[in-house]
Amino acid sequence: MEEMPALERLRPRRAECCVVERQQCATDAPVYILKDARGRRYMKLSDEGLFVWQLMDGEHTIGDLCGAYIARFQRPAPDEVLRALGRWLEAGFVRFQDIDEGGRPTPTVTWPDKLRPLLSLCTRYWWMSDMDRKVTALYRGLRVLYTPLAQAALLAIVGAGAIAFGWHLAGSGLWTTSALQRSLQVWLASLTLHVVVHEAAHAATCKHFGRQVNRVGIGWYFFAPVAFVDTSDIWAAARLPRILVSAAGPYSNLAFSGMAALAALLLAPRGWQDALWSFSLTGYVLALVNINPLLELDGYYIVMDLLEIPNLRGRALAYLGSLPGGRAAPEPRLRRVFTLFGAASLAYGIAVGVGVLLACRAHIADIAGRYLAPPYAQAVGWGLAGTMCLIILHRLLDGLRPGQRRP
Repeated sequence: MEEMPALERLRPRRAECCVVERQQCATDAPVYILKDARGRRYMKLSDEGLFVWQLMDGEHTIGDLCGAYIARFQRPAPDEVLRALGRWLEAGFVRFQDIDEGGRPTPTVTWPDKLRPLLSLCTRYWWMSDMDRKVTALYRGLRVLYTPLAQAALLAIVGAGAIAFGWHLAGSGLWTTSALQRSLQVWLASLTLHVVVHEAAHAATCKHFGRQVNRVGIGWYFFAPVAFVDTSDIWAAARLPRILVSAAGPYSNLAFSGMAALAALLLAPRGWQDALWSFSLTGYVLALVNINPLLELDGYYIVMDLLEIPNLRGRALAYLGSLPGGRAAPEPRLRRVFTLFGAASLAYGIAVGVGVLLACRAHIADIAGRYLAPPYAQAVGWGLAGTMCLIILHRLLDGLRPGQRRP
């Protein structure tokens, strides 16, 4: 019973050397980018979030912040302030004077808190920091590719290569001559090269618009391995640069796949053609996956910037979750967008969860069957695949909870 009063008396203070920059967007609702001076941490703020941020001077308590928020925005939702404080604290943007002095309250551990380490297995990243100088050197070497003539040539290669690849598929089928089916080494080499080119294109395009790229890393996203470059500094730029930075990765895969397809069709010796067609196929598949707007990859951020709606997926799912209670989005346009995108995200997420369950169950059971009796192998397959499916679906359905507005 004493925990909440203790929490209300905590006095949050903004971390030093933080900068707030307004995003260049065409919408009426402003968006602000919060970042530290070294450019290692970024976070988007709404007008409400900026209001709370500016009050965190180490003198106002959390109770003061909640009261000021309710009075300013006429919305009795102190939980929005608490969620924002939690995100800022986790990202290192805020500290609590009272906690630093040893007055940390003992939190109540809820079931979501207990599940959070398990749910975090869906997405995990490791990175190297202070990479901006190396990325700048990379951009200087690639600057010629950003001239109008070079871009026109790349666009021609993308189009001609796609035609050549389509002609190859029509004539021989997808799998009849592909070395992808016979050589794991060719597939791994193709995928690695495409991923490196993909991320380098993101980084170089971000530098082309004068922004920083401070981190490069690897990890996994919903159990799939990924690589990334941190282009968060582009968030404060205008809409077109943000879209071009997101599109640069898939575009580079299309360009490299087009080059390989043209080489396989016109130049390559007979023994190299299968490898080049496989290289092209890998790039086209990677590009298609990344431009899928229902995954939080490049296509999602392109759609989000085109619509100028921050946190589109989270807000759309939260809107669907609020429909049974009779709550609605403030504008008809947002209601349509949230309904369509939220329903599509929900259906796609469920399909992915079921697909993971069925596909991984068979694969895991096959591996376990080499060491265990069939009943135990099946149990291991269903158990591990079921856990993966539940993690995916829980993360998806958790977004349906109403009241997920972020200040």
